[in-house]
Amino acid sequence: MLRMILMIIEKTLAVRLVPFAMMLAVTFTAAAAKPVETELFAAQWELSVSAERLLTIDAVADIVNAWSTDSRQQIELQYPGGEEGELWVYQLMDGLVALGIPSGNLLAVPGSGQGDVIRLRVIRTGGNYR
Repeated sequence: MLRMILMIIEKTLAVRLVPFAMMLAVTFTAAAAKPVETELFAAQWELSVSAERLLTIDAVADIVNAWSTDSRQQIELQYPGGEEGELWVYQLMDGLVALGIPSGNLLAVPGSGQGDVIRLRVIRTGGNYR
C-alpha cells in the first residue's frame, strides 16, 4: 500500500515538475541570449596598449569573456568616423586578434555617434547556441 502511494506521489510530482523545469530552461536560455554591449572611451585607451593590458580594461574584458562562451559569435566594433577613429579601431582589433579572437569574428562598423567612444557588442551569427 505504501509503495502504491509513493508511486502516485512520484508520478504527480513528475507531471508537475516537468513543465516547471522546461519553463526554467526557456527563461535561462532567453537570459543567455541577450547581447553583451559595452563602451570603450578614449580616456581608457593608450596607443601603446598591449594585448595583455587590453584585458585590464573592463569593457574589453567583458566582451572577450562573453565572446569566449561561444566562438561562433562576432564582436561588432562601432567606431568614430575619420582617420583617428579608424586607427583606434584597427589597433583594438589587432589586440583582440592577439588575444586569440579570429579576425573573421571582428566586424568594424563606422559611426559610434561619439568622437571618443567605440561601442563593442557581441552578436550571434546563426547556428545552434547554448
